[in-house]
Amino acid sequence: MATYYLHKFIKQKTMRIVFTLTFVFTLGWSFAQDYEQAFKNKQLINAQTAVIPDGFDFTIMHRFGEVALNEDFYKDFLGFDLPANIRFSLSYRINDRFYLGIGRTKIGKTIDVEGKYLLLRQTKDNSSPLSVAVFHSTGVSTSEFDAVRETMFFGDSITPFENKFLHRLSFNTQLILSKKFNEWLSLQLSPTVIYKNLIVGHELKHHTFVLPFSGRLQYSFGSAILFEYAHKLNNRSDEALNNPFSFGFEFGTAGHVFQVFATNSYYLRESNIYTESVSDIYDKPFKHHLGFNIRRVWWF
Repeated sequence: MATYYLHKFIKQKTMRIVFTLTFVFTLGWSFAQDYEQAFKNKQLINAQTAVIPDGFDFTIMHRFGEVALNEDFYKDFLGFDLPANIRFSLSYRINDRFYLGIGRTKIGKTIDVEGKYLLLRQTKDNSSPLSVAVFHSTGVSTSEFDAVRETMFFGDSITPFENKFLHRLSFNTQLILSKKFNEWLSLQLSPTVIYKNLIVGHELKHHTFVLPFSGRLQYSFGSAILFEYAHKLNNRSDEALNNPFSFGFEFGTAGHVFQVFATNSYYLRESNIYTESVSDIYDKPFKHHLGFNIRRVWWF
């Protein structure tokens, strides 16, 4: 009889523990659903977002050659006939707040390692009004220095150029502030610092400070209009007076995100986008690059 009541007591306690754990798990899951996701992709067009990939994230970024809104537009077949720039990257989510990735870009034959950490997530009850993330990327150019540069001098016109590994490094750090205002509008501000160990021109600085502003206007369940504008705060030489600007469309499915757009920058990495010259958006005829980004996610 004592054994019977002991088993009954243990069974009741076990059921209560299971019920409690189930309730806690369900409650935690419901709280997890209260987070707002301002963007679908970990990258808008060029700008990073506060999104952490769901699993393995494979991204292809492609820019065609520069074309103008004149006869060159169809003679060069929308820029398809001209030299293109392309980047492949693979990212992996360590947890729901942190991911690491590696990529390779055609220009400079650059290999880069990147990471993003989500500091704060926007909630539906507005207790956390913003999503805040920190992003960093380090790139290494593996292409050979041209023969002309080998005979050049540094900015002091005295020190000869030396082919060092440090000259191949560039660094990109961003603080990402994004907010979903409603079901159709999301905006983002991303103060960015670019550091390049090697610069050309004595009037330029190693640090470049940029203030990118971007957004997403969703007009249907899986489609949206994207735009980006980045204002350079320094290093505005005569060759780099213009600011990067892009606009386009996004189409999403369960495991893919497709982006098609026009941009005035041929480059794919922020370390080049914000430091190299871009086309003047006010120039006539308007010169631009057509491009696309494709993202594929695998869940395991």
